[in-house]
Amino acid sequence: MGYTIIDLIDKAIYIAEKRIAIYEKIGYSNAQIPAMKIMTSVLIKSMEKTVESYTMLKSQMKNEDAQEIDFLTYDKILFLINQFNRRLVTPTVSNTKELLEYAIDLENQILALFIDIQGRFVKKEEDTEHKGYKILSNLIKEKRKYLNDLKKLRKD
Repeated sequence: MGYTIIDLIDKAIYIAEKRIAIYEKIGYSNAQIPAMKIMTSVLIKSMEKTVESYTMLKSQMKNEDAQEIDFLTYDKILFLINQFNRRLVTPTVSNTKELLEYAIDLENQILALFIDIQGRFVKKEEDTEHKGYKILSNLIKEKRKYLNDLKKLRKD
């Protein structure tokens, strides 16, 4: 059995869970600042919803015939994801502005990662009909919406 989009969804869940852990650490180290506690709580809840959404998507995919991803493409994608995961560290932030800037930067990086992964699916025009490509299109759309919401929050 080869690799499918389900394997990539598992990787996306892992990234979201790692972000939850980062926000929890930030919240814990800044627990004396009420605004930071609130902001980290908001970011954690958002990531929990993301994990829930990805888990539901994964369950739906298990009930469908998931197209396989060729090994070479999956290997390149896995390399990108592993590189990204190595860069995920808990930053030192001391106020909500810094936290929000970190969250926006992180979301931009994840959006770029998803777009890069999606691009790796396409070798010929028909590849845009691949189930994985379409799922990534939806994830990218949601990621952009979330990023815009964070940017609006920054302006407020």
